[in-house]
Formats: sequence, C-alpha cells, structure tokens
Amino acid sequence: MSFEIFKVYFLPFILGMVPLTIWLLFFLFRDWKKPEPSKMILHAFLMGVLATVIVLLVQHFIAQFAQINLPTIYSVIKNHDNFYAFLLVAVVEETIKFAVIYLTLRKNKCLDEAIDPMIYMIVAAIGFSAVENYFSIFRQLNTIIIPMQTLTARFLGANLLHIICSGVIGFFWSMQIKSKKHYLLLIGFILSILFHTLFNTLIFTYGIFAVLILFIGIFAGASILLWLFDVIEDFHFNFKKTI
Repeated sequence: MSFEIFKVYFLPFILGMVPLTIWLLFFLFRDWKKPEPSKMILHAFLMGVLATVIVLLVQHFIAQFAQINLPTIYSVIKNHDNFYAFLLVAVVEETIKFAVIYLTLRKNKCLDEAIDPMIYMIVAAIGFSAVENYFSIFRQLNTIIIPMQTLTARFLGANLLHIICSGVIGFFWSMQIKSKKHYLLLIGFILSILFHTLFNTLIFTYGIFAVLILFIGIFAGASILLWLFDVIEDFHFNFKKTI
C-alpha cells in the first residue's frame, strides 16, 4: 500500500474517528452496569453510516421533485442559507437516523433497558458523524493543520450536535415505549429538529460571530443530555413486555 493511497482513503477515516471515539467511549461508559453487546454497537454504528447514504438520496429526490413541481420550495433548497432550508435538512437527517435504528432494533432482545434507546441512537449519530468527518477531512488533506482545526471544531460542534439530537430522541423514545404515549416521541423530534436547525442557521448566517453563542448552546445541550441520562438511569423498567 502506497502512502498516497493511505493518505487519501485511510487517513481521513482514522483522523475523523479520533474525536468520535472519545465521545463513543464516554457515552458507552454511561451504560457500564449492563453494557450492550459489541456486535449491537457495531450494528448501530453501521446503521448511522447507512443513514448518510439514505439522507443524500432523499435530499436529492426532494430537490429534483421540488425543481419540477414546487419551484418556490426548490428556490429555498437551492439557496441553502436560510432557516427553512436548514429545517428541511434537520427533518430529513433526524428522521432517517431514528428510522434506521427503530426499524432494525425495536424488536431486538438487546433493547431491554430504559437507557438502551439513548445508547443506540447516540452510536448511530457517531456513525453518521464519521462519514461527515471523513469527507470534511478528505477535502483538506494538503496540510495536517487545517484538518486538525476542522476536527476540533467538529468535535465540539457538529459531532456533538448530532449526538445531542439523537440522544434526546432516544430519551423520548424510551419514555414513549414505557408509557405508550406516542406524543412523547414527537416532542423529542420537535426539540431535536429545532436545536439542529438553529445551530445550522446561526453558523451559516453569522459565521464566526455566532461561535460563542453556538458553543454556549452546545454546552447547554450537552448538559441537558447528561441530565437526561441521570433521569433515565432512575427508571428500572424492562422493555420486553412493553415493546
């Protein structure tokens, strides 16, 4: 294997996984009492990777359909620098990240604790972020400094954003499973989509001037996510009879 092949195909993946591995280990440790099987963690990660492909296909289909049938909506999508465009992106991404986990794991025997939906959703978000990190670094391989700056920003920004949004949905999914109140899951989606949309709107609209606000928001979101873990750990119900 030549160094050029390693640099182009493997180095972006390795660099992109460094910050994500930190988040992965951090959140898996929250489930230390009864950790999920490694094969199920790998499954959730790969489902997150698959979600990126589905998201691209869905976004392409929506853009093509809107261009022909809904020119007003297409102009919003094409500009890609406004609240409604970012709202559409957030809806598609959060829905598909949830769908790949829900459809493949909802009846799995490993989904048996209150904390499990949060864990699997977060791992899927990490898989999703791994693909984003790869292509972000791939485009900046002329130097090592820029990719490291990108990784630092994504570690505390976009990567954590995906983790927070998916973790919140996982929390409300867990509550919905136990209570049978489907509106709880809807609340989780609304909160995650709004947070995701506001993050993207601020960073793309105001750039560097929004950094402080964004990091305060991300810190607040992460704090809430950790609090939700504490809340969910106080629930000792079993899903086997409720799913």
